[in-house]
Amino acid sequence: MHVLAQYRHHLDRLTADQPYVDDMNVGLPDYCTAGKDIWCTISHLICFHIIEWHRPDRVLRQFGFRQGIPQPCDNESILHKCDLRGRHDVDWTTRHGDYIRRWSSRREHIARDEMAIGSLGYHDPYMVWYCSVTIRFLTRTGSFHELLVIFMFYLFIKVYFIFIRI
Repeated sequence: MHVLAQYRHHLDRLTADQPYVDDMNVGLPDYCTAGKDIWCTISHLICFHIIEWHRPDRVLRQFGFRQGIPQPCDNESILHKCDLRGRHDVDWTTRHGDYIRRWSSRREHIARDEMAIGSLGYHDPYMVWYCSVTIRFLTRTGSFHELLVIFMFYLFIKVYFIFIRI
């Protein structure tokens, strides 16, 4: 199986409730979990001329928090139009000073919400929104598996009720 097909298969097998739990971090080197307290900061990530928004408020469920419907956000498309041709003398610390200051105060911009308890129901407002904006499966195999599970469940229920009547 090609690597891309494997990744797609694994993504299709994910369930709606798979947060980044602490036991997933067991065995990771310290440098991987250093700064864990700011994993949920809403700020810009900066690497010289590259500025990219980090928006954990849009994926709070991955961190074990209750997720509301995310508000639209501005990704500042102007930042993606930065062309380095002829800009070898640009002082990026001055040019991106506002973003650097925001990063310096990152601990003041931590996304938090109530801790998630249990699974979200199908009719939860977030799940209704999520199902309306996402593609659930990347492959036919993934969608087939889901349909097979549903079919087997209904078959089980039907057989169960047949035997109860006897």
